[in-house]
Amino acid sequence: MKIKITSDSTCDLSAELIGENNITILPLKVMKQGKAYTDGVDISPADIFSHVNSGGELCTTAACNIEEYRSVFASFSGQYDAVIHINLGSGFSSCYQNACIAAEEFDNVYVIDSQNLSTGQGHIVMEACSRAKTCTDVQVLCSDLRALTQRVEASFVINRLDYMVKGGRCSMVAALGANLLKIKPCIEVKNGKMQMGKKYRGSFAGCLSQYV
Repeated sequence: MKIKITSDSTCDLSAELIGENNITILPLKVMKQGKAYTDGVDISPADIFSHVNSGGELCTTAACNIEEYRSVFASFSGQYDAVIHINLGSGFSSCYQNACIAAEEFDNVYVIDSQNLSTGQGHIVMEACSRAKTCTDVQVLCSDLRALTQRVEASFVINRLDYMVKGGRCSMVAALGANLLKIKPCIEVKNGKMQMGKKYRGSFAGCLSQYV
């Protein structure tokens, strides 16, 4: 079978992996000071960090809309036996809902809720690419990918809590205490939701060694 894999920009895959595997990426919008930018096109993570570190407000994101999904699905549905789109977890955005609505117009477009983000989502995308090469039944492949989402757990260690304070996810007092005590919390993504995991203490490099 000839299968096309697509995903949201939140999968955070490198340009090399995207090119090598012919993955089509749908970029989310990043809102900065009231202006919309296209993720990975005219704004990068470095731009966002620079903006916030210089005193700017925390940026927000906007989901891909139904028409954006419909347009991409339409461009590939006639060229491939199947199109499989791996979404940012439905618990984090309306991307999944919008993609599902758009996919209803096509008989060969399948939408997978990664229940994850960043590297967790990216892992599922890469697995889809690998399995698609030898796939003979797209229904089985989609079932396997949905089962995989239940086993993939992403996590990351936060060096400082400044951004969480700006985003309203942590109080200034708690952040100050954590920074003074050199506490580095681990954020885990499980069952489609983010939660606090283990808390490390010490230098960031030392905490990463414990984390790994």
